[in-house]
Amino acid sequence: MTKQLCFLVVTLLLLTRLAAGDNQRLVVVVAKTSKVTNIARVDLKRAFLGDSISITDVRIVPFNAEPKTDQRAGFDRAILGMTPDQAGRFWIDRKVRGEGAAPRSLPAVHLAKVIAKFPGAIGYLPIDQLTADVVPIKIDGVVYTDARYPLGLR
Repeated sequence: MTKQLCFLVVTLLLLTRLAAGDNQRLVVVVAKTSKVTNIARVDLKRAFLGDSISITDVRIVPFNAEPKTDQRAGFDRAILGMTPDQAGRFWIDRKVRGEGAAPRSLPAVHLAKVIAKFPGAIGYLPIDQLTADVVPIKIDGVVYTDARYPLGLR
């Protein structure tokens, strides 16, 4: 009986850690009324680096989490391939050269509300902050529940 109890305890601990870690995953979201259901990772990166991107005749308008948050750092690393400092320097350089400003940054509590109201808006949220007004979209055809989905806090 002791072996079974130990196995049960270890299993419960692992499941708890997996569930807790899953809430730290980020998902790319759009308004529930959006026609956009999938985005190529390269297009997602380009949109968040200031390029004009359209999908299904919808111009994509990116919204970032606030700087110095785990969500922003995770997104910058996973999608932009940059550390927070590198991303900051990238945007300073672009601004100095007159090449445009960074996507608007919003507190996490407002991201879902803003994305839900603006056609073409796209952003990212922790899984536990999804609302009924936004829907997760695929990245390169991979749904957010798939282990291959490229976002997560790191």
